[in-house]
Amino acid sequence: MQWQCYANNSIGSGLFAVSPDGSHVAFVAVGADGRSSLWVRALSNPTAQPLNGTDEATFPFWSPENRRIGFFADGKLKIVDAAGGAVEILSDALIGRGGTWNTEGTIVFAPFIAGPLYRISADGGTATPVTTVRNGAGEAHRWPFFLPDGKHFLYFKDWSDPADPQGNGIYAGSLEPSQSKLISSELAGNVAFAFGNLLYVRDRSLVAQFFNPDRLETSGPAVPIAEQELEKALASTQSGFAVSQNGELVFQSAADAPTRLVWFDAGGKELGQLSEAGYKDPSFSPDGRFVAVSSDDEHNGKHFIRVYDLARGISTRLTNGGSEEFPTWTRDGKEITYVATAGKSSEIETIAADGSAPPHAILKGAEMFPSSWSADGHLAFLDLAKGRPYLTVYSSNDHKVTQLPLEGPEAQFSPDGKWIASTESGNGVHGSVFVEPFPGPGARVQISSGGAQPRWSRDGKRIFYIAPDRKLMAVSFDSGKGSASAPHVLFQTRIVAPDFALFQYDVAPDGRFLINSFPASYSSPLTLLTGWHSLLKQR
Repeated sequence: MQWQCYANNSIGSGLFAVSPDGSHVAFVAVGADGRSSLWVRALSNPTAQPLNGTDEATFPFWSPENRRIGFFADGKLKIVDAAGGAVEILSDALIGRGGTWNTEGTIVFAPFIAGPLYRISADGGTATPVTTVRNGAGEAHRWPFFLPDGKHFLYFKDWSDPADPQGNGIYAGSLEPSQSKLISSELAGNVAFAFGNLLYVRDRSLVAQFFNPDRLETSGPAVPIAEQELEKALASTQSGFAVSQNGELVFQSAADAPTRLVWFDAGGKELGQLSEAGYKDPSFSPDGRFVAVSSDDEHNGKHFIRVYDLARGISTRLTNGGSEEFPTWTRDGKEITYVATAGKSSEIETIAADGSAPPHAILKGAEMFPSSWSADGHLAFLDLAKGRPYLTVYSSNDHKVTQLPLEGPEAQFSPDGKWIASTESGNGVHGSVFVEPFPGPGARVQISSGGAQPRWSRDGKRIFYIAPDRKLMAVSFDSGKGSASAPHVLFQTRIVAPDFALFQYDVAPDGRFLINSFPASYSSPLTLLTGWHSLLKQR
């Protein structure tokens, strides 16, 4: 069964939650003006109601009595009554990555993009760590989910230290002092538990597997519930599904993705869009004639690299694996570099932009994401092999890899190759943009106190970035002096993900912007499944 949440708004991937009794769904919707807020709808009612004071909300979760909703906004963990009313602030949570609420009034949540989970009373107080990260490691604990006993909870551990014998995977933690138990090293992202089953996404399919919450063990085969329909959110490892304890299951199908690549001028006027759906990660060729994208050709979460000819209005698929994303051009415009993933391994590959030669791997590792080439043959890429999201540079001249002494996803070389702009994500920093000289030495220059996805103008005199509220910002930069002006707003966007999404927009040589955007008028469909648990009895 498919139903609309409400008219003229779009729901981001994974930004919804079903109440424990299955009567209501809370969701974050992006309006025509690009502003987002929290809404609630009864499954038995065709209309939804907005909740005042919830601007820029993310990752909602319900209280066990179905009356209140927790969420993250403005760098805080907040709660609000589902019927409306005053919003309460519970704790700092600079980049919230999920929460869960037990019957005793304890909330376990992830306040940062990396680090341990914390606990706090829903009545207020001080947040304290409830999981432990390895000493000095930058591992991330995210997406907690309480089990029925209200004491144990599931969570995803990512960015593990290579020396960690257990590594990434789904773990069970406890409110009582104890060591977390590894449930599965093969699973990644958010999981849920209902009707004796662990629910998770594997290879784009939503599956259920028997799980004993007392022994904290899975058993038996994983049974598909929705096949080849889900993909992970752009800015996180979360997949778009939610389940109630009475069996109502809601998910967001990749086939219903509403986003398009939309053209805007420097003042924010919409100029048109690419007609094809399923494109993301736009990257312009140096001459601006072509744009490389990750393309979900079959609308099932499988991505291929395509090159779109803007002059002729046609596109050509370059890859065939179905796991290729995040293209970036070499500065001579002859090749395109991207990442191809297979399980826990990945390769950074390069292919001729005209398809005249097959791809070849230039780097192999665990989790790597290319972001920018310099004119002299240096590739900046994000490397998660050592846990933290380190900014790393590969030289095509001598094939050496150098790790820079900072955490810096979304790196971009300046046109002259003398500077790197990147998004600082370490130490709980809420997406500040910095610029530093390359190859150094020299002082770092802070560009913003919030924001992500920095891009350079073609003359190197301006840096653009996306603010947490989806505004496109601009800063003037003097490369000779290494100084920057105060940021100013260009226009409000409807970009699909404002933070840590490895570039969902690009700047054309003529100053126009191509942005992966929610449409101005659209009603996001979600799919409601009932009775799925009864089918599992047949296995």
